[in-house]
Amino acid sequence: MFVVKLKGSYTVEAAVVISLCFIVFGVAIGIAYELFQLAIEYVKHKDGAFDAVTLFRLKEGMMGVYHALKD
Repeated sequence: MFVVKLKGSYTVEAAVVISLCFIVFGVAIGIAYELFQLAIEYVKHKDGAFDAVTLFRLKEGMMGVYHALKD
């Protein structure tokens, strides 16, 4: 009969990996929140001149031209 004995180092290594994953996830959330705050500040300083629909249509039009030229 073959018995596998696991050492305690696997749990220590797993704890380190999980900790690093939590740190990376936390940093990603922090960066996303900071980007959100920058976007809010950008829109605040435009004094109502920010028109999301027009910008979206302009972007889609430019992407259409780009794809037409690329093909």
